[in-house]
Amino acid sequence: MHVGPPYTSQQCSECGHIDRRNRQSQATFACRSCGAFMHADDNASHNIGRKGESVWTAGRESRVPATP
Repeated sequence: MHVGPPYTSQQCSECGHIDRRNRQSQATFACRSCGAFMHADDNASHNIGRKGESVWTAGRESRVPATP
């Protein structure tokens, strides 16, 4: 399973707001929308984890119609 990393370091793991200015430095993340403040790597890891869970769940869902 592959999760694409684009924008995971710019997206707020609390509210979902994406802005390149959220990533203030290599180590600091501060959301310009909700004010969440945390280490940038922690924020990105939460976003990657959430994306991975979505991909995993989508892969487990059957695409075959149920038969009565």
